[in-house]
Amino acid sequence: MTRYRLKKSAKIVLILILIAIIALIWFIVSLFDSKSYSLEYNIDNYGINENYDKDNKLYYYEITDNGMKYTFVSETDFQKDKKLIKDIKKHEKDGYTCLEIDSTSISSMPLCSYENEQISFYLVNSELQEELKDYYDKPVIKDDAYKNYKIYNTSNNVLIWNYKGFNYLNGSDVEFIKLFDKDIYDIPLATKINNYLVVPDYEQEYEFNRVYIIDLDDLKVNTWKMKYTISYDSYILGINDKSIYLVDKKNGIEYELVPHKKKMRILASKNKNGVIYKNGEEEKINIKSLVTDNKSFTYKTNYNYIVEDNKLYLYYWNKDYKIKVSDNDIRYVVYTSDDSIYYLVDNTLYKYNIKQGEVKLVEYSEWEFNYQNLIFINN
Repeated sequence: MTRYRLKKSAKIVLILILIAIIALIWFIVSLFDSKSYSLEYNIDNYGINENYDKDNKLYYYEITDNGMKYTFVSETDFQKDKKLIKDIKKHEKDGYTCLEIDSTSISSMPLCSYENEQISFYLVNSELQEELKDYYDKPVIKDDAYKNYKIYNTSNNVLIWNYKGFNYLNGSDVEFIKLFDKDIYDIPLATKINNYLVVPDYEQEYEFNRVYIIDLDDLKVNTWKMKYTISYDSYILGINDKSIYLVDKKNGIEYELVPHKKKMRILASKNKNGVIYKNGEEEKINIKSLVTDNKSFTYKTNYNYIVEDNKLYLYYWNKDYKIKVSDNDIRYVVYTSDDSIYYLVDNTLYKYNIKQGEVKLVEYSEWEFNYQNLIFINN
């Protein structure tokens, strides 16, 4: 048999080719492998802090101008380039300032401030609004009436408790969903989860073992005869995935309810630890702690709303950099989902999101007196 030996020079060439191929593969993979990062750079007199969060798949920015800090996020796919802001244009009128971001990779509404406070660009004066009019997307406000409701916007599906069931404001239609024969004024344990609205049978006194499940896709009402009986001295701890977590304070029990399967189980009683979710992570908690204090789940989200001194603020990563989004006095927060929040101002339901700003939805005189856990949003 004839054996061939590579010359030393040929071996070196092969090794170099292999190294080049490996380096090329690594480079290609690195282009598509997103990594969290943080960097700072300047454009003119603006200091820019650019961050990419791999876990949440979004960019977070802090822009500093004369000591004023502006923040925003952009839910954009990972870009192989960095320093994605190319230019910033400033607009100023009567103490209001707005920064217009120029970038081919990320998107942002104008970033505005007044008296050293970042505000929604919908809150600036009329002159600046005219300069920035291409960004505004205000829906048409109507003035329709249905019984005791004044309906200003029909793009949101709202369920309103009317003591025997729900009036479902679905677009321009209103449909009644009956549950009870007698008037029930409060439904504190009613819970919306995914496309279901779950309401205990409040015609049962002191405790219940029957709930009504409204399928919000077709508005059909199903009855669930439960395995266990629950005291009305209970509260909803939170929801996670397809489960509702309820604490029966009187009997010292935590339940997990799965409405779409009509199943339930006891998670904790007596000295056994229960379950709570903090920012989406499951933790163990003593049942005595759940019974003594009304706890609640916390959820990890890109958009965080808080009410301070009756004013509504949005913040992203850092509570220190809040954005005022409404000049109204907020009475009660109804529901939040992604960047949208629904809330009451006096007896009127409003919605805010970043793109459309604050929008008046429905006015109902009864909300002057009774409103907690009586409004549900199906969007």
